[in-house]
Amino acid sequence: AYWCSMKVKIEIEVTEDELPVATELLSTLKALAAHVETKVKKQDTQTNLQKFTAMIGSVEDDDGKKLEEVATRIQKMFDEQGDEQMLWDFFEAFTAVVLEGDLVHKEKPVAPFVYLLSRVPEPSKTRARDALIQKILKFLTIKRSSDCVRAEFFAHAEAFAALVKLEFVSIKGAITTINTLLKKEDNRCAALTMLGKTVELCLDILTDKCDPTVLRELRGTLDSITDPAFEYDIAYIKENMNWQDTIAPELPAPSKPVPLTPHKSYEGHRNVIFSLAYDPSRDVLVSASKDGRVITWGTDGKQQDVIELQRHYACSMDINPKHRILYMCGVSKETQGATSKDAHPAVIAYVQTDHHKWQQHGILEKQDTKVISSVKASVYGAGNQFVTGETMKDHANEFTRSVVCCYDLNANQRSFDCLQPVMVFEEHQDIITCMAAVPRSEHLFLSGSRDCRVLLWDVRMPKSVGTLLGHEGTVTSVSASDHLIVTGGLDKKIMSFDIRLLNQNSTQLRPLNTMILDESAVLKVVLGTSSEAAASTLLGLYQISLVTNESRQVQGFADPANPNASKATRYHDLAWNHDRSALFAAGDDMRIDVYTKNAGGRV
Repeated sequence: AYWCSMKVKIEIEVTEDELPVATELLSTLKALAAHVETKVKKQDTQTNLQKFTAMIGSVEDDDGKKLEEVATRIQKMFDEQGDEQMLWDFFEAFTAVVLEGDLVHKEKPVAPFVYLLSRVPEPSKTRARDALIQKILKFLTIKRSSDCVRAEFFAHAEAFAALVKLEFVSIKGAITTINTLLKKEDNRCAALTMLGKTVELCLDILTDKCDPTVLRELRGTLDSITDPAFEYDIAYIKENMNWQDTIAPELPAPSKPVPLTPHKSYEGHRNVIFSLAYDPSRDVLVSASKDGRVITWGTDGKQQDVIELQRHYACSMDINPKHRILYMCGVSKETQGATSKDAHPAVIAYVQTDHHKWQQHGILEKQDTKVISSVKASVYGAGNQFVTGETMKDHANEFTRSVVCCYDLNANQRSFDCLQPVMVFEEHQDIITCMAAVPRSEHLFLSGSRDCRVLLWDVRMPKSVGTLLGHEGTVTSVSASDHLIVTGGLDKKIMSFDIRLLNQNSTQLRPLNTMILDESAVLKVVLGTSSEAAASTLLGLYQISLVTNESRQVQGFADPANPNASKATRYHDLAWNHDRSALFAAGDDMRIDVYTKNAGGRV
């Protein structure tokens, strides 16, 4: 008899939850015979949806090499399996990461992800493209107000532009669609964002391949839009499309400002005055001092109202005349060399009563904040927002970070004392020293910092939209009038900028002009008109012509100790009245000095 021996190999695929049973089965098989080889192989239980989500998500923190690697893996999966279910698994993963994820908040570009779609084999690619276009347009055509938060649809707008760049959408069809949406008021904000991203990503296609008739119609639509909220978007688009002359500051013919002369002084504070705010709706001035007093002054120089802050003094303040609210940054008072107990940095709000008196509205104390250094109200549009510059503290490691916080009284259905910011911006690297609203826009404002930069913000966007460069020391002051921005700093420089020169290809802006007044630090600069500003330095007060870039020192008030000389005064804050015929100046000597241009000296 002949015996034949053979070796038996058994492989068993099991899932994770079947491993205990598989181990018992393996023992039984091994007991049958020594020549039976057995092996348990763990089955891959990850679904295609999970694989696609992980692959697409892994691109976030890597470069183009990683993107190409993921694209190759996706193409291979479709080549090997490529069925109906895989197509929709890919589509679901793609939209979850790219459109519904947090790429915008992480400041990650969306456009590179759309490249992945180009590597999907046909016919799946065409079907995925059509589904993506439909999903994007459905979301972008939701009715929204002009002051909506753009962050919610920014990814969709960029993805649309990327589809145009890859020529998945024809440029003529894209512009025709955008133009249609621009004509609808409740779709205009999204349409301008789509157009802005299309100009940014596809400018060569627009200028070389788009039907001129379609572009003419688009330009006509843009010319018909007068909403100030979209001024920045339209200026950027027109500039890049060369639809207007080269932008230059629109300044009047050279002329010297009418000289300011000393008029009178207001007295009532008992310590250094840090902040002034002018209310054009009531024609009154409000001043705040280290003594904790906040005084409202009439045009006759008489006190109309006095607020006595108990635990704080105001280092910065601003007025929203439309909503009749006075905002103040509260710093803990010093009493006999010690700070007030339990007085945390705060935003203090007062509202105006029918009798033109200030009544406390609330105190927002911030225990996690080291200092609230600046506040600015949004006085344009229908909103009720204000922004602050805050230095946050971390008790664990003593680390501090400087942030710009945006608060919206309309969005929070709670008391002022419990307000939470609707947006927090963290790009400044040192304490925020000054702020300014951009006229005619309820969304744009500026912040200056000890990090030597001035940043332009749009509260609808997750990050700054412009950086004004040039200072080599702390920025102490920033002032805006229409498109013109003027800044001053401890580096002795006063600089002027035109924010219309910003665009999405270059968000850094250099100054149009730079001047040094007297070789000392600039404390404050305020624009009067588009051609005139006033500035205070450690050594004096100046009028500046922004047309000729010339300055003149303003004659000061007579020194009581020496009638033949002007008293030396260091002004921490300046404010113009409603028609720029009078300038209020306040600082170390605890008085408010009034300078006028009128021969009769009337404020």
